[in-house]
Amino acid sequence: MTVVGIAYALNKNNERVATLHVTDNFDEYDKNTELGRSCLGQKVDTVYCGTLDISGIKVGSVIDVAYDKAIQTKNGVFQPIKRIDVVK
Repeated sequence: MTVVGIAYALNKNNERVATLHVTDNFDEYDKNTELGRSCLGQKVDTVYCGTLDISGIKVGSVIDVAYDKAIQTKNGVFQPIKRIDVVK
C-alpha cells in the first residue's frame, strides 16, 4: 500500500489520532472477467491508526499493515492493528 494522505484529529479524550489514506492494487478476486468483474487503476482505502505511533510514515511511503485478532465489542467487530511496517 502506498500512503497518499494522513489525516489527524482529536478524539473525545483529547488525544491526537491518525488515519492513513492509501492506494493499492486490486485483488485478483476483483479482476475476474469470467464472472463479469473488472477494474482499472488502483483501489483506495483508509486505515485508522488511532494513537499508534506513525512518526516514521510519510506521504509516499509504501507500507504493510498486520492486523491482530478480531475483537467483538458492543459497537460491532473491531480488528486492531498489530504493526505497520514501512517497506519503502
